[in-house]
Amino acid sequence: MTFPNIEHLDQVTPHVSFDRGFVVSRRPDHTVIDYVYTVPETFSSAMALECRGLKFDRDGRIIGRPFHKFFNLGERQRIEQIDWSAPHHVLDKLDGSMVHPVRLDGATVFMTRMGATGQAAAAQRHADPGLLDLADHLLAGGITPIFEFTAPDNRIVVAYERPALTLLAARAMVSGAYLPQAELVRLGARFGVAVVRAGPPLADAAAFVARARREAGIEGYVLAFEDGHRLKLKTDGYVLRHRALTGVRLEKTVLAWVAAGAVDDVVPILPEAAAARLLAYQATIETRAAAHAADIRAFAAEHRGLPRKDYAALAFRRFDKRLTKAAFEAYDGRDPRGVIGGLLTYAAGSEGRVEAVRDLFGMAWSVDDLALPEIEP
Repeated sequence: MTFPNIEHLDQVTPHVSFDRGFVVSRRPDHTVIDYVYTVPETFSSAMALECRGLKFDRDGRIIGRPFHKFFNLGERQRIEQIDWSAPHHVLDKLDGSMVHPVRLDGATVFMTRMGATGQAAAAQRHADPGLLDLADHLLAGGITPIFEFTAPDNRIVVAYERPALTLLAARAMVSGAYLPQAELVRLGARFGVAVVRAGPPLADAAAFVARARREAGIEGYVLAFEDGHRLKLKTDGYVLRHRALTGVRLEKTVLAWVAAGAVDDVVPILPEAAAARLLAYQATIETRAAAHAADIRAFAAEHRGLPRKDYAALAFRRFDKRLTKAAFEAYDGRDPRGVIGGLLTYAAGSEGRVEAVRDLFGMAWSVDDLALPEIEP
């Protein structure tokens, strides 16, 4: 697998746009390029696949290149479409937050996809001297080390007993090439840093996938090829499929998948026609939600100097009453997307609530015309 060379922000910005789900977040000392929603065209180029948390300094030079966007096994490639004879490893998929360090104004700063966040700061507090030395060693060589931060208070699904930072990968910032797994192990031993557990290549991929999907208590696996190609494999595939095929008949469940960001996990286990319809439904909602957020941010930027009372009067005239809370979030300097996402989450609680926001997000859902498998009780 080949990756595009990236040295400067200007090489990337022509390939991204908000209507395809990307944001270019310019901060005083750095810039982040990430995607905030997806439509079918979002990941249609090699450069777009890189826009998953790219970091650039104030002069536009690349300072951080975390994972490229990779997909669930079955989402874009089925088992039989993959060359399993190519060198690869089976890595544990940890259930935490991806973090990576950058050098910013002479200091090492940990970031998540979206930049300097609370999770990134918590991870850095748990970084021991050996890990910081490894980070500085790689950054000095133009390489981004990528870690998973797991902790009892950073739980996604799987519970962890103690905070930990585990080295997952390392990428050359300019070329995008991944360091070989053997080199990660060598670096881990040298600096005393935990490295993600890697199993041997698969002799029988279909049998492994069948077993893995039945496993419990872990998130799953990453199938990491030495050329950089990666695939995700989640556990509990049968249970999820059963739930998906039941839930896909109910719009409130489908909306809940969108609100929770779970569509990517559901799509590979749905029949093709239902999967395509789900992706289109997600794109409709996320496009409208992103447009609402953009309007609110622009409004807040225009009127931020007003007293709160005057701002409120204008906001109530300008926005649907369901969006006024988001408008006040923006006035207070917070991202209105959180409130808009909360509207979707609340609406997913019942079919009646879905109807109450249909006009706001423009969605429509039915699978009555699709031939779906019969679900056993």
